[in-house]
This record gives sequence, structure tokens and C-alpha cells, in this order.
Amino acid sequence: MSDRTARGTLAALCVALAVACGLYDLPAASGRQFWSDASTYYAMTWSLVADQDLRYEARDLLRVRRQFGADPQGLFLKRVPDQRPGRAPGLAWRWAPDLGFPWIHRIDEPRIHYAKSFAHPLATAPFVMLMGDRGFLVANAAFLSIALWCAFLELRRRGASPGGSLAATLALLGCSVAPVYLLWMTPEILNVALLAAALFAWSRDRPLLSAVLFGFACFSKPYNALVAAPLGFAPLLPLFAAGFARRFLESVRRGVVMIGVMLGLFALNAVFTGEMNYQGGERKTFYGQFPGDVVAGGKTVTFGNSGQWMTTDHLGPLVEGRDEDKQTKGTGPLRDPAEIRASFWMNLGHFWYGRFGGAFAYYPAAVLALLAYLLLGPRDRDGGLAISGLVISWIFYIVQIPDNWYGGGGTVGNRYFLNLLPLLPYVVPPARALAVAVPGALIGLVFLAPTLWAPLQSSIRPGHHAARAPFVYLPAELAMLNDLSAFVEPWRKKRPVGDTEGDPHKGWPADPKAYYLYFPDDGTRGLATEGEVTGFRLEAGARAEILLRALEPVRTMTVTATAGGASRVTVRTAGGGGDLVTTAGAPVSATLAPGQGFGYYATTVYVLTFRNEGASAFVSIVLTPEQRPR
Repeated sequence: MSDRTARGTLAALCVALAVACGLYDLPAASGRQFWSDASTYYAMTWSLVADQDLRYEARDLLRVRRQFGADPQGLFLKRVPDQRPGRAPGLAWRWAPDLGFPWIHRIDEPRIHYAKSFAHPLATAPFVMLMGDRGFLVANAAFLSIALWCAFLELRRRGASPGGSLAATLALLGCSVAPVYLLWMTPEILNVALLAAALFAWSRDRPLLSAVLFGFACFSKPYNALVAAPLGFAPLLPLFAAGFARRFLESVRRGVVMIGVMLGLFALNAVFTGEMNYQGGERKTFYGQFPGDVVAGGKTVTFGNSGQWMTTDHLGPLVEGRDEDKQTKGTGPLRDPAEIRASFWMNLGHFWYGRFGGAFAYYPAAVLALLAYLLLGPRDRDGGLAISGLVISWIFYIVQIPDNWYGGGGTVGNRYFLNLLPLLPYVVPPARALAVAVPGALIGLVFLAPTLWAPLQSSIRPGHHAARAPFVYLPAELAMLNDLSAFVEPWRKKRPVGDTEGDPHKGWPADPKAYYLYFPDDGTRGLATEGEVTGFRLEAGARAEILLRALEPVRTMTVTATAGGASRVTVRTAGGGGDLVTTAGAPVSATLAPGQGFGYYATTVYVLTFRNEGASAFVSIVLTPEQRPR
């Protein structure tokens, strides 16, 4: 393939992508429903377009309902500091061109603002201004096209053939979960474009432009600063060569520009919303009822009497014995240090091969590129610098957000790994571009073909794909148990068996034999009851994985199966397993030692795998907790 043909093919694909996005009516196709954080970014963008501000008002709510045809479920808002009833007004400013020059004026009145970065709304607003709601997806097509061209041109610069460059580009960004995010009205694709452009500028020896672009990307998501490692480390190499002091100052200069741009944007956020940190302060998420709404009985919904606290004022998990002073009503419980250590070692591997967020399943060409670089070579400076950014990001994510290193319960695959994709063109060995691209694309299609074929359904039901092969053969990321994407469906998540709560007001403890069940696949229909026994029903001929979360460590568990006909139920745990051969209506039991469980928020999680050969069977489990010394 000639260079001209490769460029023409890529250009045609980008144009086709933009046309397809422009013709797609997302509100109608989705049944007029939002997912993830889309409602916040949708309302923010239209607030910029229509009102030229980032302030939330009742008219914003009415606009969303009128244009999108649905409530903005999952809306993130924050109240300006010191604007609570009875407190003095704080110093805050807002864009008010109607009040004349200098157009930014101090406002001392109660205000509510959107609690997300304005980077994505600002970048998307011109498209929305011209094309309405269709502009969101056309903007994503433009952002992805930028990333595609940066990857292709970088591979060509590094010496890959035109065909190899095109194939590797499409494998890295196309045969991965990335195209699903074209339908998301959130910053994922914008971040990919900003980081790809920043790295492209760095590789073309435009360090200050690169630093500015990285600054914008860091304002959109502060963790993107880690991807800038090549920009900061490059002047320091080689470490022991002459002129290290001069090269160190150059590295500092780049960092100052990047941080300066980022802080400047955070300062603008303070100007327009009253606080620099858009995720801190009095921050809530809203479902069902929204500030400014009027509900039955004439009651007015306010920020104070609705919503759930979602403040992010600290970095990393809160740990027992260290962070008691940081715990508030808006934070989660403190974590046992031993649990944090166990999560680290589990996440270290699951980041690459986990079922819901592992890179191999969702970005196979990226993983193959890393393996080809590390095992086969050739290895060069730029590739090493790119890997440094990837490794630093990997370790940072699993250390600082061990419960959510892949992007939250509503995500498809690891959406945070999307931000690392722009590093991979610098890792692909040029002579091995096709050798990386072809198997990477094939593996990607094996895992993701149904997901890419139906990206909207995959976005609305983000865990559905992981309930089928080959995903079910990968380990579930237990460290993120409550936030795994399968559990956005309530019947699958944390279903109690027995008294799991007790009554703290009356001094009644929970039953130590009680537990929760999680159903990550479709081998069962969730919690079921037969008579006075609670359990679940295994489908005929099904394989099912059950996650059992016990309140106390378990010494033994007794599994009982009852079938309507002849059936053989096999159960396996980390400690071993057993077979239960049943006849019609006759219960059969087996007592198992479950083995080592996984500590999760002062409970213990066990993985049970069932196979049912024969008729549908009802299964119940009784636990015998370990006896703790008094």
C-alpha cells in the first residue's frame, strides 16, 4: 500500500465517521435516556451555548426536558461556598455580558453550578451551536479523527510502512472498546484527542505547545498529568551526559507551563463557579428530583433537600489509623490497611486481564504492542518514555483509586485506559506494526464484535457483554465489587440472605451467618425463594458464577441443590468443590471449605462456580463462620 492510498483511506474513514455521527439521532435511538455522566455534560454544554454561563437554573432543567425529552438523571451539581442559609455571601464571579464591560461581575446571591470540568462543554459547544444535539457526536468524530491522524503520522515518522501504520492505528483505536465512546456525551474521546495531540507536538519538538495541550487535558482530568511523563523526562536523558543542569531547567520549564495552564483553567472555574475544585465542596448527584423542580403537593425541590453527596476533596482511599480526621458524611468508610494491600496485589494483574476492565480484553492491540516492544524490540528512547507514562499511570490508578481504577459502574471496559492509548503508537516496533495489528484486531473482534456492533445497547447495559464467553473465563475484579458494570442492574448486586444489617438503634447485631449474593452472569435469574428458604435457581445446562460476600470469614459452607428432575450440580471454590447429584424433588447437600476469601470493606468475598448438567435446580447456601477467639 502506498502512502497516498493509506492517507486517503484514513481520510475517507474519518469523513464517513463524521457523516454517520451527524445522521445519528442519539436521543431517539437511546429511548431518550442518559447514562454515565452524560446528563451533566449535556446540560453544561447547552448552558454555555444558550446562556453563556455554567450556572444551573430551573430553565436549564426545562431545556433538557424539552430538547432531550428526559430528566437529567445523574446530574452533578455543587453549591457555591458560604451560600447556605444563614451564612454570609462568598466572593464569586460570573460571566454577565448584559451588565457591560468587563463582562465578568461579582454576584452575591445563592447559586448552584455544574460540578464537572468545563473543558468538554467548551470544546463541544461550537458543534452544538451549529448542529444542535447531533453536534455532540460529530464533535466526538472530530476528536477521534485527530487521535487517528496523530497515531498514523507518528507510526509513519517512526518508520512503519504505510499499510502497517494504517493497520496498527485502526487496531489500536478501532478494534478496541474506544469506538463505543463515540456515543457518549462525556469527555473520553476529547481526552484521547488532547493527549494524542500533546504527544504529537512533543515528538515534533514543540514542547511548549505540548505543555499547553497537556494543561488542557489535565484540567479535563487531572490524572492525565501522568501521561505527560515523556514531555517531562525527555530532557533529562541521558542522565549522566553533559549539561544536566540546563536540561533539568528545560524539564522544569515544560512542567511550569503545563501546570500554569491547568491552574489558570482551575482559576477560571473559581471565577465562574466560586471554587477551583469542580469535584470538591458541597457536591451532589441528583436522580428523580432536581433543584428548582416542583413536585406533588407544591413542594419545591432544593439543593439541600435532595440529591446524594458526591464530594471528592481528597486523593486516595481513607485508611484506618491515618485518615479519621478526613471522614465526613460525603466520604466512604475507612479501609483496613490489610485490605488495601490485598487490593493492590490483586489489581496489579487485573488491570491487564480482568473481566470488566482488563486491558487485554478491551485493548488487545495495545497489550500486544507492549509485549512486542518489551520482548522483541527494537527498543528506543521514545518508546521507553511512553512506557514510563503508562507504568506510572497504571500504578497510580490502582494505588489511589483501588475501588474504581476503571471508571465506575456505568463504564464499558476500562475507560481510564482510553487516556493511555495515545502512548501506544510510540511503543509499536515499526517493523512489527502488521504483526501487532493483525492478531490485535482478531483478538479484539473475538471479545468485542457484539459490543462494537451494538454500541448503544452496550452503553445502556454496560455489563451485559461480560456475562458471556469469553469474558466469563476471566477473573472478576473483586477489589471493585460494588462498582462492577454488571451490577448497574439492581437484581444482580448485593442481594441479602439473612439479617445482614441488624438494628444498631436497638443494639441488635447482624447475623454472622448472613451474607450477600452477587450475580455477574446469566446462569441464574438472581435471588429466589422456595418456601422459607432463600437462594437462587440455576438454569438448566448453565454455568454460573456467584460472588458470596460474608459478614464474617467462613470456615465451611453447606450447598444444597433441589431439582425438578435428574440433575448434576457441580460447585467449585478456591478451597475445592463437590458434586450434587439430584433426583426429582430430593435435596442433596455438600459441605465445602471455601478457602481463602478476599477482604472487602470488613467483609469477605468468595467466588463460587456452578455447573448444572440437567434440569433447573434451586440452590441454597448455609455458612458456618470461623470461630474467633474471645
